[in-house]
Amino acid sequence: MSIRPVFPAILFVALALVSLSAAPGQAAPPSAKGTGAVESPPTLRASAILPKSMLAAPNCRVDETVKNDGYLNTYTLHTPQGDLKVLSTALLVTRLQECAAIAAMDKVAPAGQFGEAVKEKGKNTVKGAVNLVTSPLATVGSALSGVGKMFARAEESLVESKASKYEDNPAAAALGYSRSKRDIAKRFGVDPYSTNPFLKERLDRLASADFAGSLVATGASAAVPGAVGVGVSVAGTSKWLGDMDVALPPADLRRMNREKLTAMGVPADLAEAFIDNTDLSPVHQTLIVNALAAMPRTANREAFIAFCLSTDTEDLALFRERMALMFSSYNTRKEPITRFERVGRFAAGRTQSGALVFCFPLDMLAWTRTTADLVAKLQPILAERGGAKATFWITGGVTPLARKSLEAHGIEVHPDAAAFLLGEAR
Repeated sequence: MSIRPVFPAILFVALALVSLSAAPGQAAPPSAKGTGAVESPPTLRASAILPKSMLAAPNCRVDETVKNDGYLNTYTLHTPQGDLKVLSTALLVTRLQECAAIAAMDKVAPAGQFGEAVKEKGKNTVKGAVNLVTSPLATVGSALSGVGKMFARAEESLVESKASKYEDNPAAAALGYSRSKRDIAKRFGVDPYSTNPFLKERLDRLASADFAGSLVATGASAAVPGAVGVGVSVAGTSKWLGDMDVALPPADLRRMNREKLTAMGVPADLAEAFIDNTDLSPVHQTLIVNALAAMPRTANREAFIAFCLSTDTEDLALFRERMALMFSSYNTRKEPITRFERVGRFAAGRTQSGALVFCFPLDMLAWTRTTADLVAKLQPILAERGGAKATFWITGGVTPLARKSLEAHGIEVHPDAAAFLLGEAR
């Protein structure tokens, strides 16, 4: 996994509701109810907060010590290839599923065998349909002929959208190598744009063998289902990969996302800025756009797109992706969201009853000084909006002090919302 500094994610959550916050060491600003006592983020035990099925997967195990920064948990995942630092429970599930996929890949793809295959047949060009996939994949759409798809992709290339930093270089894409990797990722139930270095190595190895025309000889064409048998009780991003075809070329996904954003009424320049954000992978962008497209009666969806523009780390990309999914589910399962509104640096949903809903995909919210300061500053913002009631929907837990303090400020708290809004058991 590409290890990114934790600080940007912490800073984002800390500053999200306001433009400024108290500097370290300064007293919390006064409020009508006062911030009162604050607490330090807890250190947790994996065995106490995770279901048993999530403590290990094929060839990996989760370290018992879990650090929390007041918002997200940081896990250490021990693997034969080395340790991975994993920021958030959602990403941990994805990494566990990837561990199982790696174990399956290693059974069908011995390193030496593929090394020889690539050496002997490396000059071969892409040979028609990918051997790994047992049935052809739909790309742009069944209504388009091969020539029609070519023109659609050519039009997308003229737009000159920026490729995300998760994608292969243009040469690999042009030769068909990237297509092989996406097809293989789909078969093994993983994200082709994953930053897990150990998974990327296996995908590259399999794609190289497929590119050389030798993959079928290894037996890798056998079907490998979904998440290759990882029985976890919490679903991460991988749960949502079934909602899209990860084998589609990135250019196709960008074109379809642009069309959906246009249909939502998102201004063209805002849509382009979103599509061109290289810190959002094609999967991140597609899941966000699909979630918003599933809210056709919600106005001002461009506010959420604008909220996503400042994404500059992988953990923020996952945070916003899951937030979009939470809003979409709330709109369907709880109460219609009539419009999105910007509140400080966040996007909130205005419901039919007039409440402002904040969806936070957090692991554990603690009542830190920063959180206390932010909630105090939220009060006048709510007053300016007619005294709107604020409700916090949080995927994970809330410390007793955080719950008590939020309720004292008139904020309704709904912790452990992952099951209801995302279909994830915690």
